[in-house]
Amino acid sequence: MTLMTAQHPQNHNSDPVDLALVDNTVHRAEVLAVADPTGSLAEAVAAELADHLAALITPAEYHLGRMPGRSPGERRARDVLDHSIRHARSVHHGQRTETFTNPTARLYLLAGACRLLKNAMVPPW
Repeated sequence: MTLMTAQHPQNHNSDPVDLALVDNTVHRAEVLAVADPTGSLAEAVAAELADHLAALITPAEYHLGRMPGRSPGERRARDVLDHSIRHARSVHHGQRTETFTNPTARLYLLAGACRLLKNAMVPPW
């Protein structure tokens, strides 16, 4: 995969998000969700996903603010991204507050939220 980054254009002091690293972490989480969701490696990957998720929310919000919404398709795309951002915030909050009691579900929720926002940062070719 080509190295791609997502960064809020007005905030050049923040570190860009390495989307290839996000993909790699998502894949590791999905493997660990099946193999060993309660192990220390799964805990570390969940923490890494939470960091990626926090870093992806701001660029996704910026992208949402710049999306046109004139046609029905554009409005639908905005609605989908808006819902994805709200979902990501909820998942991130759940991870921070240790709300998730099922370690497998926690890994899948974090991985899925990261994937949703990461895909929003990839340009539509």
